[in-house]
Amino acid sequence: MKEKTIAIIGAGPVGGILAAHLHLAGHRILLVDSWQAHIGHIQANGLHISGREEILARPEHLYTSIESLGDVKPDFVFICTKACDLDDVLGKIGEPIRQSRAVFISFQNGIDTEQVIAERLGPDRVLRGVVTYAGVLLGPGEIRESFFHPPNYLGWLGPGGVDAGRELAGLLSDAGLGTEVTGEIGRHAWRKAILNTCTMAIAAATGMNMQEMQEFPPTAQLVELLLRESIAVAAAYGYDYGPGFFDFVMEFNKRAGPHRPSMLVDIENGRKTENAFIVRRIADYAERKGVPAPYHRTLGILIEALEKRSRERHQI
Repeated sequence: MKEKTIAIIGAGPVGGILAAHLHLAGHRILLVDSWQAHIGHIQANGLHISGREEILARPEHLYTSIESLGDVKPDFVFICTKACDLDDVLGKIGEPIRQSRAVFISFQNGIDTEQVIAERLGPDRVLRGVVTYAGVLLGPGEIRESFFHPPNYLGWLGPGGVDAGRELAGLLSDAGLGTEVTGEIGRHAWRKAILNTCTMAIAAATGMNMQEMQEFPPTAQLVELLLRESIAVAAAYGYDYGPGFFDFVMEFNKRAGPHRPSMLVDIENGRKTENAFIVRRIADYAERKGVPAPYHRTLGILIEALEKRSRERHQI
């Protein structure tokens, strides 16, 4: 496949694993991350991916700010930051990239991230990805890939994105990240949000990891209540995942062990969370259809309050 110039904004587990695969596949990677120690380590020693596979990639074009991309004109721009950072990211993208023919891809958790991008850039330039791999950032330049349950999914918003989606799905698959293009990307985005919300919200509010919340009967019951609630909201929008989906999610959660969801880590470190695009977003969608979602509404408010307090403490 012909070499492409690909900007990747965010070099955490999702963006870092993506960058390593695409670089080794022969593409020109422009990797952006504001953590200077991370970018400095990659520049000096390469980007090391361990866990499911062992990769050492040495992308040459490294940046600590989006503005540093200058007048480059990439073919694709992957946004791999957390959804809560979208406004900041989009505000820093310069006119040369905006005026180019670059296609932007939301490789993020949450519901409606692609809509936020489309409002700024137009739907025909935007794709939505649903990522089915995950990892942990161990330290500067070091990412452990936890799992990959292929395929990833790519979907378009406007008719102009169909061909770009097909091209990019092929490019990612050729790079070892098997990806399918779909006209039902909303279905896949909601499914992943359901998997996230029933444990992520409780972890953020209680400080428990996934194993702890499953072993403590009151929080284990709350997991079930949140899961049933989110499944009902999704069904109101036409997303029915079948009679076995509830049991599948519960078993998936039990296998997670002492995993600490990212929303909890963000609260602990005084960072913004993805609450608005996951927990509160499901509550908002429920309200539009008149579906009861008191657990999502309550936890969404609590997480917002905890985030506010945590960020205030870290600014002292």
